[in-house]
Amino acid sequence: MDIPDWMRWAFCVFAAVQLIFVYRGVQLLRRAEPGRRTDPWLAVADGAVGVVMSVGLALGSFDVLVGAGAVLLAIGACKGIRALLARRAAKPAPAADGGAVPAGE
Repeated sequence: MDIPDWMRWAFCVFAAVQLIFVYRGVQLLRRAEPGRRTDPWLAVADGAVGVVMSVGLALGSFDVLVGAGAVLLAIGACKGIRALLARRAAKPAPAADGGAVPAGE
């Protein structure tokens, strides 16, 4: 890939900023309760793969970009599925006695 030099430096700066977020995510992961660590793990993995993707773009490596993109897609799918399941679990159940009463009773 032919990437201009200024864009390579921009990707390097972006990777450095992402490293700060990965560090913050690791700190949150260390403080998480044992049963609540999946979301912080996914956040750390998302940031780490984002750093790899940014460095791959800065170096112009198409192979790194494709590999990191596939892993990032899998992480995004896991995050999406977890969000969907959490939303479904948080939905209140309908009341049993609040339904329609048959005529004649």
